[in-house]
Amino acid sequence: MRSSLLPLLGAATLLLTACGGCAPKAERLDAPVTQQLEAPAADAAATFDHSAFDALLKKHVRFEAGRVDYAGLQADRAQLDAYLQRVAQAKLDTLSREEAMALLINAYNGYTLQLILEHYPNLKSIRDLEQPWDTARYVVGGQTVSLNNIEHNLLRPVYKDPRIHFAVNCASVGCPPLLNAAYTGAQLEAQLDAQARAFVANPRHVSLQGDTLTLSRILEWYGDDFKNPEFKGHAPTLPAYLAAFASPDLAPRLQANPSVTFSEYDWSLNDASGAP
Repeated sequence: MRSSLLPLLGAATLLLTACGGCAPKAERLDAPVTQQLEAPAADAAATFDHSAFDALLKKHVRFEAGRVDYAGLQADRAQLDAYLQRVAQAKLDTLSREEAMALLINAYNGYTLQLILEHYPNLKSIRDLEQPWDTARYVVGGQTVSLNNIEHNLLRPVYKDPRIHFAVNCASVGCPPLLNAAYTGAQLEAQLDAQARAFVANPRHVSLQGDTLTLSRILEWYGDDFKNPEFKGHAPTLPAYLAAFASPDLAPRLQANPSVTFSEYDWSLNDASGAP
């Protein structure tokens, strides 16, 4: 039986955009789905087949450009819906930690794509929609949740991995690009590392000019995750964290602890048809 809950974060999205460093906290969701993720069955070794989603991403995502061919994806909407129906019915307690984490990231990205397609082409930004992140209408493993629940109440508090912020995509130009492949348990570590390296290498997100480091606003909003001792790979400063994923030329300059500023976030839709 599916269970449901009211969104925990209320007006968190409005708060996020209204005040510099404010952001939803990583707070554990008190629900059966969380218990399944935290304490899977002792013999949890099942895998989840993401091949249908993988095929859609390879076909419609322009990773290097950070864009999605929503017009083309709209034609394949039935395949996306069918995949997400399987996500809704997933037996989370049969999945390993890596498999479950990969499923949650794909669920966030897949449901975000579905939300955009419901309104495409009549929107210029996901923020044109009413409470896109706070409405509990998506089902993962039998639990009805919001997009914010998936990110801030499941992924962040359960897995405590800052690289999550490079993997989930909010359908905006300012986001780290949506990976043109589905995340899988077997490849998760390599995929998250690759996303982190791609983020640091992209001057849209990380730009060091002289002694001034300009970073994506994401790193301001969720900066505590990158420095929290409870989170994987944490570092004392944002530049120090990024240095672990930087090129040999850039890493020492980041380790020199330059002054940090943050760029304005571009909320325009990451639609391939609008690419320059």
